[in-house]
Amino acid sequence: MIEYEDLEKIAYTDDLTGRRNYHGLMRDYYGADLKNTYFIYVDIDDFNKMIAIFGSDAIDEILINVSNTLVNYCGRSDVYRIGVDQFLMITDSAFICDPDHLHSILKQPIRHHGVQVLVNASICILRYDDFDGEILDNILKLMHFAIDESKQTSRNALIYADEELVERYHDKRKIEENVYEAVKEKHFFPMFNPFVDTFNNNILGFETVSRWQFEDKVIRPDKFLVITEYTGLIYDIEMGMFEETVKFFKELTDNKEVKLYPRFNASLNFSAHTLKNVKIEDLNDILFKYHVFPKNIIIEIKESIITDPEAYNKVVELHEAGYLIALDEYSNNNSSLTYLVDLKVDILKLDECLLEKIDNYQEYTRMHSVYKFIVDIGKRFNLTVISTGISTKKHLKLVKDLEINVGSGKCFSKALKKKDFIEILKSSFKACG
Repeated sequence: MIEYEDLEKIAYTDDLTGRRNYHGLMRDYYGADLKNTYFIYVDIDDFNKMIAIFGSDAIDEILINVSNTLVNYCGRSDVYRIGVDQFLMITDSAFICDPDHLHSILKQPIRHHGVQVLVNASICILRYDDFDGEILDNILKLMHFAIDESKQTSRNALIYADEELVERYHDKRKIEENVYEAVKEKHFFPMFNPFVDTFNNNILGFETVSRWQFEDKVIRPDKFLVITEYTGLIYDIEMGMFEETVKFFKELTDNKEVKLYPRFNASLNFSAHTLKNVKIEDLNDILFKYHVFPKNIIIEIKESIITDPEAYNKVVELHEAGYLIALDEYSNNNSSLTYLVDLKVDILKLDECLLEKIDNYQEYTRMHSVYKFIVDIGKRFNLTVISTGISTKKHLKLVKDLEINVGSGKCFSKALKKKDFIEILKSSFKACG
């Protein structure tokens, strides 16, 4: 017969590490006085990749090792395993349990059956007195959000929770709570980025980007794309933007007050979800409604999704239906050249991060060579190369030196509403002027 103490241990203790689990944490600390308490949240980076590479036995050993490291590192703390690859330290000894030192300790290699394994972890530190009044569960959600946010751009991060983080967290929660209603009520609207001839400043076309009018703010896609992709709402948003794109293109071609470039085209981005679910006949129905041809519309897809067979096949179908295809945010990081050779692509849009790296990279010549190499790839496959993120005269000079004829970015214009876009079509403007 199982004793009460045994049941309690099963319920509140992690079998693998022997540490108290999430339920044990809530039992120990929920409603407790947390004054002068520090929370140190440890999240192992690339955990699923590690499982695939090293196997479950090695992972178990790694988790035990990390658990022991946390326990032995700072004696005056409680250590909990609160998730598959997440641990929480609770201490009132912030100076003894120095997070910077812990960060370096966790980087030390672990040996498993003669193989050296490097463990990277992202760490978030929160001083409860800075968030007095927050319940424990909200504290955990805030720290989890901080690490998830940091992993969008980097690994092995060391994050100190502050008021700005809290504001971003609450903004995210509000977006999650209101996005469904916003899609239902069609609160999303288009803005238009011009594609510009880098040598003579002629406007060659536009890219439609979505915005969300939420309360008194205009929300950019980077704030809502993840949640709308996860829920499938992105399909309704992007199909709405497709119709706005076609409609505006028709308005411009019918406008006698503006003179369009002979090969003026309209462009918009499809997410992986939309790409795999859209029916070409539905797109064609919208084109027919406004008397626009597929050859005038560019469908942009991110480089990172072309390795998905379903997405790949849909791209082929779109190309065969007459649509132009642009490979967006290209940096050659996410796909092999084989895909670029076989895929039906007309346009290569270079990721704006490439120009940013040229600005920030100490070895300018080396990064310049990388950019040139990618441009040469596009030209070798007879693709139109577009340089995005052109923000300065230095960027523009580099792009011209590489004989890239099409560009976009702040150097030319920010995203514009219809009226303002039409105005710049009517008048001449100077790049980086």
